[in-house]
Amino acid sequence: LMFNGHLDTSFSPTDDPEVLRAISPVYRFEPPWGYREGDWVYGMGAFNMKGALAAYVTAVEAILDAGVELKGDIMIAGVVGEIEKSQVDQYRGPQYRGYGYGTAYLVTHGGLTDFAILGEPTGLRLMLAHFGSVWAKISLKGALVHTAHAGLEGNLILQMYKIVKAIEEWAPDYQARFQYMGVKPNVNIGAIEGGWPWRCSRTPWFCNLYIDVRYPPRKSALDVKEELENVLRKVEREHGIKADLEIYVSDAWAEVPEDNALVEALDRAHLKVFNEPLQRVVFSWSSDANVLIRNGVIAVNYGPSGGPGRETRGTLYIPALYGCTKVYALTAIDVCNRDRKEVRRRFQVIYGE
Repeated sequence: LMFNGHLDTSFSPTDDPEVLRAISPVYRFEPPWGYREGDWVYGMGAFNMKGALAAYVTAVEAILDAGVELKGDIMIAGVVGEIEKSQVDQYRGPQYRGYGYGTAYLVTHGGLTDFAILGEPTGLRLMLAHFGSVWAKISLKGALVHTAHAGLEGNLILQMYKIVKAIEEWAPDYQARFQYMGVKPNVNIGAIEGGWPWRCSRTPWFCNLYIDVRYPPRKSALDVKEELENVLRKVEREHGIKADLEIYVSDAWAEVPEDNALVEALDRAHLKVFNEPLQRVVFSWSSDANVLIRNGVIAVNYGPSGGPGRETRGTLYIPALYGCTKVYALTAIDVCNRDRKEVRRRFQVIYGE
């Protein structure tokens, strides 16, 4: 059994305070970055997902201290490069690498187990499946003209606005057609670049739009690419605007069946600790479960976060963390004391209808 968690955070405490304020109201801008108030821990990474990493270590320590002997092995994997980000254009270097490259290195260099728990902040609910991601760059290029000789009709930013409107019109239909278990895939226009702000006396000779489209289990990133190509063809027909499309992230979804030893063990442990059945949930965010599953590991997400009604970034509810640690310990004892031939059932990664 692997307990997998990422050490990297989405942002740094030394980032622009205005950016951090836009993310969460609890972040501090000088040490100590993390702090406790009553039953709550606050600070960057507490929510996603350093609390779970602490729970992994504490659960294994409890098993060792109790002298429990296990037939199987437990691995704690603290990985890098999980956060959803990618190198593109001028944004290059280690700080822009993400989407599972740490776990990908792990499993392709001997770090394999039969099962894995990822303690992403699911609110102590079990996530057997999550969506995949496609990041696309849509580009326009044109002439560089002085304001004195320019007109608005050829302005690339205004042309890109027509593409944005087309995406906005397409998105609801896409979401209706690509639902999974009642959850719709999110579509986000993440960034736009065009022209030079320090040389506003020239028309923008380029304009780039960057879009994040989530897609459900059993679909392919190529399905999303085809959808976007159809949107751009429609814009070309109606407005005569021809854009280039480049896919620069194609992150896979995750899906595992209910019928496996890890899920059964988590169900039993959660019921024992919390005296209530373990709820299921599906999110459109990504995790390293997709990397693990495609390397033969049955991987699920189950982790602590905020308390009832409080799922704010940078917050962690200590009673939830404490109970989650108990569930991890009980699950590890359950799974790792069963015969491998008994629990290692066949599972498939299924594409298509």
